[in-house]
Amino acid sequence: AISLCAAGVAVIAILLAAALRSASRVARVLAPLAAAVAVVAAVHALAGTRLTIPHLIGLVLIVAIGSNYALFFDRLAAGRDPATLASLAVASLTTAIGFGTLALSQVPVLHAIGVTVGPGAILALLLSAIFVRRAGTS
Repeated sequence: AISLCAAGVAVIAILLAAALRSASRVARVLAPLAAAVAVVAAVHALAGTRLTIPHLIGLVLIVAIGSNYALFFDRLAAGRDPATLASLAVASLTTAIGFGTLALSQVPVLHAIGVTVGPGAILALLLSAIFVRRAGTS
């Protein structure tokens, strides 16, 4: 399961590299995603949560969802349409509501995905706003 999740993240990184065509931009986009995954995994470890396959799937979902946020901020840093911020806010809110609802589930698989992806997606959004925008303005 870990190998397949790593392969999924590798495919995401390859696709980002192909789309962005700049190693520095790829690094700026991937850095907040890696940080969000690390923080969520660390919180689970500190809480004594035994990570299962649904948690691993959730960590990959953080990368997938967070990459969208990071790409939007990357485009904003490149001088694109600032109205995108409203779209990001709505997308983030609906993601938090959807995965927050799953976190309240009594079904262990749904709960695991919800408590992993919900906070991870919000964290990916915040870290993307900080890292990508700051790097794009300097």
